[in-house]
Amino acid sequence: MHRAFWATALAGMCGAAQAQDAAPAVQASLGVVHRTLTERANGTTLLTERGFLPQAQVAIVRTLPSGAAVAAAASLVGGDLDYHGQTQAAAPLSTTTRQFELLADLLWRPLAPAPWGEAWLALEWLGNRRAIESTPAAGGLDETSRALLVGVRWVSPGFGTLAGWQAHAEVDARVSVQHHLGIDYRGLLDTSHIGGARKHQGALRLVGRQAQSPWSWDIEAARLSQGASDAAPVYRNGALFGTVRQPALAIDDVTLRVSRRF
Repeated sequence: MHRAFWATALAGMCGAAQAQDAAPAVQASLGVVHRTLTERANGTTLLTERGFLPQAQVAIVRTLPSGAAVAAAASLVGGDLDYHGQTQAAAPLSTTTRQFELLADLLWRPLAPAPWGEAWLALEWLGNRRAIESTPAAGGLDETSRALLVGVRWVSPGFGTLAGWQAHAEVDARVSVQHHLGIDYRGLLDTSHIGGARKHQGALRLVGRQAQSPWSWDIEAARLSQGASDAAPVYRNGALFGTVRQPALAIDDVTLRVSRRF
């Protein structure tokens, strides 16, 4: 499914490159994300991570002569979160988690904007590195997650607000078709490779700008959830040591961004 999407979207991008009268629009954004990450197992909360993360984002959109459009976007988020909970062995743990997340999007709008808004198809690559810092009571580890998601985006028609502001809403819904997780125990055990559970991602975004201004503001509420992974073997120096699984988790983000079009 995603291969067919890539082929269609790339064909559209090639057609866009031939349209000399439609220069691409570029937008750069800076924002701050408040993230809450929760892990659960057997109906019990294992841990909660909270904190603020800076975000940088760039997007480019090209409209085709037919009114269709293609777009590409990249986003980088990184920083420290406060970790409070327990290890999978039920030992209490309070520490710091350092997270880096890279998101790359390819989007295609097959139809021109209509009175009901715009419909986009999306292909997303999501990479995340989560480094849990060691404490005197527990060793740290690094989780590296890579996932490919497909989905849709709906963009509402614009509507006027007070003081000359214009606004519109955007809704995203995506699901993963591939998800791989690697766990590095920092030398205590051999690195584990796990087939991650399916990710489900949704976002609601409200974007506003003053008429004729290149600047815009948006606020976004997003949630990513996934179930527990299947158990995978853990080895020490090549010998079977036990099993490990990634617990079910949810990531709730609230983001405030300022953007400028060029």
